[in-house]
Amino acid sequence: MIQLKNIHKSFGDLGVLKGINLDIKQGEVVSIIGPSGTGKSTLLRCINCLEKADDGEISIGDHSVDIKNIKNADKLWLRRNTAMVFQGFYLFNNKTALKNITEGLIVVKKMEKSKAYKKGMEILEQTGLLEKANEYPPNLSGGQQQRVAIGRAMALEPEILLFDEPTSALDPELVNEVLVLIKKLANQKKTMLVVTHEINFARNVSDRVCFMDQGIIVEQGNSKEVIDNPQNERTKQFLSKIQSRCDVE
Repeated sequence: MIQLKNIHKSFGDLGVLKGINLDIKQGEVVSIIGPSGTGKSTLLRCINCLEKADDGEISIGDHSVDIKNIKNADKLWLRRNTAMVFQGFYLFNNKTALKNITEGLIVVKKMEKSKAYKKGMEILEQTGLLEKANEYPPNLSGGQQQRVAIGRAMALEPEILLFDEPTSALDPELVNEVLVLIKKLANQKKTMLVVTHEINFARNVSDRVCFMDQGIIVEQGNSKEVIDNPQNERTKQFLSKIQSRCDVE
């Protein structure tokens, strides 16, 4: 169980997160949708300690971290138990796909290279990239690079995978291969928190959807119920605009 309690974050006078409370069960997939600039990505970055929240508490299992009094050991613990997949791929261009995936195992987890490479090859097979093990990122498509990035996160076996709009930097024709992989992970009961603009993906793959606006969770619930029959007027307005855009396209 992952619990976020009363998470606050401001940049100067701008309040970005205004008391976020969220429980995520083990094996659950939760998608966060909402307009740009409403704090969705900042929330993920605070969970992973890429940004320091101002207040609140993050719990994973029986371990809780008081954000206001967070210590370096707490930050390291959170980073070891969470893994981020970003909009950009952030791969090492001078390392092969295999070495990108195994870098964290060798450097952070101090795993023997032979064991790390064996695990890396297993992950490449899971991501459909076994034949690309010795390719460098510039020789891979955007979709393949993002799958390597997901594989890198998978290798660390975190308690929760955090996806920050993982398809937003991809050409439309490459989006599906990444979504298929995330769906595969969902079927394996990996715990995931996904910030996404892919509404159909959120509806069909997530167990639960949270709609965020202006730094708060406005509405949350069963993914199909929230997307097909939203109760909050702001959620209705947002989804109506998304649907109208899809109709035009």
